[in-house]
Amino acid sequence: MSHVWQANQEKSNSCQNILGQFTKNSKGQKPQLFGNTMSENLNMTEVLTIVQDFITSDGMIKSEQRKFYQVLRTVLSTHEGTFSQTEIEQYMIVARTETLDLSDEDYKAIYDVVIERYTLSQRLEEEARLERELAEKARLRIEAEKKAREEEEARIRAEEEAKALAEARARAEEEARLKAEAEMRAKIEEEERLAAEAERRAIEEEEARKKAEEEARIAEEQRLAAEEEARIAEEQRLAAEEEARLKAEEEARLKAEEEARIAEEQRLAAIEEARLKAEEEARLKAELEAKLIAEQEENARLANEAHLKMVEEAIKITEDERLAEEAKINAELEEAKRIADEKERLALEEEAKLLAEQNAKIAAELEAKKLAEDEARIAEEQRLAEEAALEEANKKVIPDLPPLDD
Repeated sequence: MSHVWQANQEKSNSCQNILGQFTKNSKGQKPQLFGNTMSENLNMTEVLTIVQDFITSDGMIKSEQRKFYQVLRTVLSTHEGTFSQTEIEQYMIVARTETLDLSDEDYKAIYDVVIERYTLSQRLEEEARLERELAEKARLRIEAEKKAREEEEARIRAEEEAKALAEARARAEEEARLKAEAEMRAKIEEEERLAAEAERRAIEEEEARKKAEEEARIAEEQRLAAEEEARIAEEQRLAAEEEARLKAEEEARLKAEEEARIAEEQRLAAIEEARLKAEEEARLKAELEAKLIAEQEENARLANEAHLKMVEEAIKITEDERLAEEAKINAELEEAKRIADEKERLALEEEAKLLAEQNAKIAAELEAKKLAEDEARIAEEQRLAEEAALEEANKKVIPDLPPLDD
């Protein structure tokens, strides 16, 4: 059994070699099989040739293989035209059923070779399509490369032209830059020279200004020192005068206060004396008035007693006597009233006199005090005026130094 399988395998390999020869000719190009171009279908001659080449590849043909070939040819002859893969499979099954003595290995080997031919055809067609696509892609690539080369050459030319133009422009710019730099250097050197000269003049002017300022400062310091010494001396003199003035004012103030105190004490003593005197006079007047009232009351009591007595006696006397008695009593009453009024008048006059004397005394004392105060005030004003005149006479005028020239 293994011997049969090995023989079939050798035939299969031989058939593969034969089929491989169909794929390429001596120039490496794909050939046409049996005078026809590659297609999906095979004609009867192509199919039988494939089977024949397979079963004769080892130099000997088995009887069952020969019989299968003959049956297959008979079956295929009933069909007109080419055969598709499906049709070939069906016809080969029919031939197999009529050649049962053919082993399964041999049948499978023959079947695989024929079906592989269809597969090879498909592969070849696919390869041809791929080759066409590759050829088209190669053509497009060549065109693209050509276009790219042309564009690259144009770009290089444009770059070279631009480079030449840029170099020319750069040379012109460089020349203009060098010229501008030379002009700028000359301008800067001139400006630096002028700046140095201006700086030198400024330094000289600054030194002269500082020297003048220093001299002016020294002169000002000397002037201020002299003024300060004069000011200190003046302040000391004014302080001494102020101290003397304050001392004199304090003494005058204390003296005036003492005199005013004494005058005030005298005034208060006079007022107190006048008050006591007025109180005493008021007391005397009150006592006099009380005495007068008591006397009037006593006179009235006496007059009333006399009247009662007269009434009592009138009862005893006649009417004429009564009238004469009443006239006498009335005359006595009138006289008593006159005497009382006179006493009262005299008392009032005495009181008015005493009050007038007291007021005159108080007015005289007040006038005397006012005169004393006026005299003290006038004396103080005279003293202050004399001190002011003395201070004005002693005052020194210290003139300022003349101003510095600008």
